[in-house]
Amino acid sequence: MTQLIPFDYQGHAVSFTADGWINATTVAASFGKRLDHWLANAETQKYLSALAGLLNTRNPGDLVRTRRGHDGGTWLHPKMGVVFARWLDVRFAVWCDARIDDLLRGPGLDDWRTRRADASATFRVMMDAVFLARQLYGKETRPHHYSNEARLVCWALTGQFATLDRGALTEEQLQHLTLLEQRNTFFLARGVAYEERKAALRAYGAELRGQKAGLLAGAGHESPEMIAAAAKRACDWAAGAAAASGEGEADHGDA
Repeated sequence: MTQLIPFDYQGHAVSFTADGWINATTVAASFGKRLDHWLANAETQKYLSALAGLLNTRNPGDLVRTRRGHDGGTWLHPKMGVVFARWLDVRFAVWCDARIDDLLRGPGLDDWRTRRADASATFRVMMDAVFLARQLYGKETRPHHYSNEARLVCWALTGQFATLDRGALTEEQLQHLTLLEQRNTFFLARGVAYEERKAALRAYGAELRGQKAGLLAGAGHESPEMIAAAAKRACDWAAGAAAASGEGEADHGDA
């Protein structure tokens, strides 16, 4: 099965493959319905047979796939997916039709991949900032210092201190993650203490979740080079400020 692309529809998690197949098992459950009831419906079977004939598919079952394990469930062919979605909710069906069209003909997958690449780039810069901020005060950087920052940003995004499966995030969540990583990078570079960063990132995460997705259009697309240059300028500023003031070390999350 091809790469999975997660979406969110009014709080319902919806997974598609890059070629438009939909995980019908999880979607049906989120709407409080059972997929097997729809599949056993006589009208569903008639439609499945007719579609198989149109697509020159000998076995109608080829339009319905079952997968076990991670991301398991029953997956429906794109043309079956819209019919299935209409059984759940007509507005959801219209939304699914648009998402499938984006994946097959439009920029949907490319947009998700761009957001994923953005988040990866800002994560690497944030890890550099962890090292530079600790080096500034003569501190050794160990693996747990990097993981602490990753979990901190995950907590600001999801409310949980845990390892984040970035491949399962929606395009909007990846955009929010990128913005949070950028913000934490600047905080690290400027020597902001851990608890202060934690409070600020929590507030910023809540602010992002409270905004409409459209208000964030175009945000988070600074190039990695621009972000790295900005982080370096902030580190230079912090080094100069520390040298001038002789202030003590900031708490960078050793605990």
